[in-house]
Formats: sequence, C-alpha cells, structure tokens
Amino acid sequence: MTKKKTYTKTELKKFEKNILDKISEVNESIEGVRSTTEPTNSVFIQDRSEDFNEGTEAHEVEKSFLLMSRESDYLVNLKKALQRIQDGTYGICEVYTKDSGKCECPDSPLIAKERLMEVPNATKGVFCKEKKKLNLI
Repeated sequence: MTKKKTYTKTELKKFEKNILDKISEVNESIEGVRSTTEPTNSVFIQDRSEDFNEGTEAHEVEKSFLLMSRESDYLVNLKKALQRIQDGTYGICEVYTKDSGKCECPDSPLIAKERLMEVPNATKGVFCKEKKKLNLI
C-alpha cells in the first residue's frame, strides 16, 4: 500500500476552516489585550493614591504587550498555513520536502491530522520536530 503524499480537498477544507476559526480566536484575543492596556477612566488615572505601585502597572502593560506580540506571531503563522493550503503544500513535513524524503515520521510525508488540528501552523511532524529540537537534523 502506498502512502498518501497530500491531503484530499475535503480534508484541506476542514483544515482551512480550523485555521480560520483559530484566526478569529486570535483576533479576539488581541482585541481583548488591547482593551485592557488602554486607560478606560481618566479620573482613575488622575486620582491615583500615593502608595500605588507603578511597577506593578508597568509589569502588567509589558506582559500584555508580550502576549499581543506572541499572538501576532501566531496570526502570521496561521496566515502562512492558509497560503500553504493554496500552494498545495499544507500538511507535508518540511523535513521531507527540504531533505528529499528523509523524513522518518510514521505518516511521512504527511503530518498527522490530529497534530494539524491542534497545531494548524505545524510544518513538521512530531518525530521530526523532536529531532530538530535535539539538533539531530
């Protein structure tokens, strides 16, 4: 039995819907973070008590910006995943593509469906991802 080298159009439509749902969630998250970093009440800002811990406020703002940056990076990667669907390369392990078939993932060359549903921006199968982390590839 020969292994599939690409996902079907029906499977790709499922992945695309999942990615679009994730993009929507990320956009909502980014908007939520933006709304918490904006001053909502100028009276609150003017009437700060003497013992208000400005360091805590600065820390919260920094944490919010880091979260927003992380979400923005994820959004970019999700959009790249959509582009791979259009290109016909979505779900194919990057190691298989770049190293002329040297991917050792069980579903090679495809990344497992379960992984793609959980990590829709994945470019490597779990096995290759672990090997990459260990600098084995």
